[in-house]
Amino acid sequence: MRVASHTGKALEAARWSVALTMVALLFSPPLTTLAEVALVACFVVAADLRARLLAALRQPLVRAGLALYALISIGTLYSIVPWHDSLSMWWSWRKLLLLPLAAAVFDDTHWKRRLAWILIAVATLCALVSYLSLIMNLNIYKYRPGITIRSHATQGMIFAVAAFTAGVLWRSAADLKVFQRRFLEISVVLLLANIVYVTPGRSGYLVLMVLCAIFAMFLVRGPTRYALAVLVPALAAVLLATSPIALQRVTKALHEIRNYDQSLERTSMGRRVVMWENTLDLIGERPWFGCGTGGFEQAYRHEVVGVSGWQGLVASDPHNQFLNITAEYGLFGLAVFLAFILFAFRQKASSPYRILGLGVLVSWCATSLFSSHFSTFSEGRFVALWCGAMLALESGDSTRRIDP
Repeated sequence: MRVASHTGKALEAARWSVALTMVALLFSPPLTTLAEVALVACFVVAADLRARLLAALRQPLVRAGLALYALISIGTLYSIVPWHDSLSMWWSWRKLLLLPLAAAVFDDTHWKRRLAWILIAVATLCALVSYLSLIMNLNIYKYRPGITIRSHATQGMIFAVAAFTAGVLWRSAADLKVFQRRFLEISVVLLLANIVYVTPGRSGYLVLMVLCAIFAMFLVRGPTRYALAVLVPALAAVLLATSPIALQRVTKALHEIRNYDQSLERTSMGRRVVMWENTLDLIGERPWFGCGTGGFEQAYRHEVVGVSGWQGLVASDPHNQFLNITAEYGLFGLAVFLAFILFAFRQKASSPYRILGLGVLVSWCATSLFSSHFSTFSEGRFVALWCGAMLALESGDSTRRIDP
């Protein structure tokens, strides 16, 4: 009985460590690291958790994630940069190892639901503080008024995911109390309004559009869901068009893309187009296995030698996850990365948690056409933890009710 008690405490500690890591990555890298250490420590001291981890290795997504990390590890052996630079990049990808840890302990649907409620509650609180800081013209830490999470891009993305999660729970959970249902409704309104009218993050807008389409397909069964999958994002686009901030950000991006080759000054989207073109050229030089882990910056530097102006600036990231993977690991590496994404769809997690996990994964794929959100500090950790938890295969004994 005492062994069972210790096992239960270790399991609960690991689950709370996952939740703490998910919250900490929104605000503080040091606190995130401490939460990760606590999570790993749970597995080190508890034999039952190690057994769970071994069992989780049979899950398709976990295997694919470890295969991707193995590819990154092999890439250090032939990288064109010194060992310390290559190993630094390899170490930054350790976030992938959070996926099997989360999958090992979130085999209980009630804990998945609790994690979803934690995200909604934290995001809603951040949205409220965001409104207050904007009204009072008050900076939170070093951020501009209205921003309460590490960056405006991260804030928009997380708020969109939290609103999506609240909507899915509102639609699918038949046992919600009245106050819980009202809280979810208020949260959706607060979060969506913040994305549209407060947070100037184009990544957040894109995640919102993608998740609106996915939610529309989840909301309705039958042929009409495909029409709604087009109509609902279109309505979201109309809503964004009513926001001066959103309209200015989107219009500016389109202008920068159209006129990048005529611009005398560096622009955010204009530089992205130039980086994409140069990255395609350097991929052509090493098409099969790339330049190795951490080798992108050095390869890019060689690519732009002699180029004048801002077009010749060296880049450490092409702001496209798929091009980044291909540049460092070649077409073989891109195949492994795409397999990692596709294997997530083989996870047979129960509804609605499967749609919560896949929704985030698909929206991250969309934003990663313009950024590298699988490898950035906050977004990379979030997608690993969230998909690991929500897409984890459930055990047959997860019947005990846990209120949020």
